[in-house]
Amino acid sequence: MSNLRSLLPAILLPVILLAGCFGAAPAPLDGRTFLSTSVTDKGVDRPLVPGTSIRLTFGKDGQLGVNAGCNHMGGSYRIDGGILRFEGGAMTEMGCDEPRHKQDDWVFGFLGSRPAVALSGNDLTLTAGDVVIRLVDREIADPDLPLVGPTWTVNSIVSGDTVSSIPEGVLATLAFGADGRVAVATGCNQGGGSYAVEGGRIRFAEIVLTKMACDGARGKMEAAVLAVLQAEALTYTIEAGSLSLQAGAQGLVLGGR
Repeated sequence: MSNLRSLLPAILLPVILLAGCFGAAPAPLDGRTFLSTSVTDKGVDRPLVPGTSIRLTFGKDGQLGVNAGCNHMGGSYRIDGGILRFEGGAMTEMGCDEPRHKQDDWVFGFLGSRPAVALSGNDLTLTAGDVVIRLVDREIADPDLPLVGPTWTVNSIVSGDTVSSIPEGVLATLAFGADGRVAVATGCNQGGGSYAVEGGRIRFAEIVLTKMACDGARGKMEAAVLAVLQAEALTYTIEAGSLSLQAGAQGLVLGGR
């Protein structure tokens, strides 16, 4: 027994040193979204295009979604020995200004360079050579608004795979009260009704509106709003300041304030 005790330090020391070389494995990233807080190159700030940030969404299905201010990029990922291995797959083709296009390309190239990953609580750091991108969990950087309280303004209309912007000068809003009532402005008429929430579903009832005739852009907006509010099966999600209402292929995206 005395010989075994004397050998234990000699056995354990190499194991500890080996573990230190590889570093602690990062906590799971699946299901989390991170927003950039800083980007440095050789210790010097590397400014992003004004009004943009780097957004990384690690899906539970092994997919990584990326947005750097213009197009949405996606592909498969895995963490292997503290290294992010990202295999890019698809990218949208939005027409953006040259600075944002270049930023997209730079971020996409950075993620493909197999950066080292370090996760500490809500803070994520990616390092490739002299470049360091620091991010924080989206729920900390940009918490979800509550359903009740904000005035939610329709920003876009969803129809199948198409997302349409709102005509200029047309305003449609929803305001949810704690008493189960909702105030509705359709872009033409105004009124209200009741609502009930169960899990990720919401049901509107007894919607009563003024009877002003609507045509043109205002009529189309009202029709899109009512198609969603009057649907039997309606789901909702809130992410940061964005509320999504989806009824089959029809939906609304609203911003809260």
